[in-house]
Amino acid sequence: MNPLTAGSSNAASNILGSLGNNSSLITSIQTQLSTNQKILDPAQQGVVTRLNSQVASFNAAHNNINKAQNVLSVASTGLKSIASLITQMQELANKANSPTMTDDDRTKLNDTFTGLLTQLSNTAENTLIDGSGLLGASATDLSIQTGLDTTDATVIHAHSADATSLSIDGSDISSVSGAASAISALKSALSSVSAYQSGVAADQVSLSSKDTLNSSISSNLQNTIDSIQKPDAAQLQMDLQNANNQQSMNYYLINQMNQEAQSVLTIFR
Repeated sequence: MNPLTAGSSNAASNILGSLGNNSSLITSIQTQLSTNQKILDPAQQGVVTRLNSQVASFNAAHNNINKAQNVLSVASTGLKSIASLITQMQELANKANSPTMTDDDRTKLNDTFTGLLTQLSNTAENTLIDGSGLLGASATDLSIQTGLDTTDATVIHAHSADATSLSIDGSDISSVSGAASAISALKSALSSVSAYQSGVAADQVSLSSKDTLNSSISSNLQNTIDSIQKPDAAQLQMDLQNANNQQSMNYYLINQMNQEAQSVLTIFR
C-alpha cells in the first residue's frame, strides 16, 4: 500500500492525473510540429475534405484548359499555313487571269494550284493533337470542363478550313474564266480563314481568363485549408515548453510527496 496519508493520497492522485494529461498534450504538440498539421475536430476535418475536393477539381480544370490551349495553338498554326497556301494560290490565279498567258502556261500554273489545294485540305485534316483537331471537314466544337463540374464548361469552336468547307475545292485556273472565278473564291476563303484565326485567338483569351480566375479561387481555397490545418509553430513551441515545465513540476511534487510519506513511515517504525 502506498505510504501516503489520505490527504496526500488525493493530492498525489491529482498530480498523477496532471502528469497523464500533460503527457498526452506533449505527444499531441509534438505530432503537430512533426507533421506541420493541426489535430482537427470532425467539423474542421469536414471543411478541409470539402475544400480539398474543390481544389482537386480546379486542378483538373487547369489540366483540361492546358490541353485545350494546345489544340487551339495547333489550330492557330494550321490556319496560318492555310492562309499562306491561299495567298500562294491567289498569286497563281492572278497570273492565270492575265490575257498574255498561254493555255499551256495556265495548265502548268493549274497543276501547281491543284497541288496547293490538296496540301490545304491535308493541312486542315492533319492539324491534330492527340487526335483532336478543329480544322478538318468533320471537326466539331469541343466542350471543355473548366470549373468545378460539368455544368461549368467552355466551348472551343471548330473552324473547318478544308478546301470543300472553304468552297474552293472546284477551283481551276486553266482558263481565264476559271482563274477569275478562283480569284473571287479565294478572296472569300481568305476572309473566312482570317475570321477563324480571330475566333481561335478569342477562345485562347477566354480560356486564359478562365484559368486565371480558377487559379485565384483555388489559391484562396488552399489558403483557407492551410489556415485550418497549419499550426502556429511558434505558439506550439511555447505550449510544449510550458507542458514540459509542468511535467517536470509534477515529477518533482510526486517525488517530494513520496519522500514525506517515507518520513512518516519512519516515525511509526
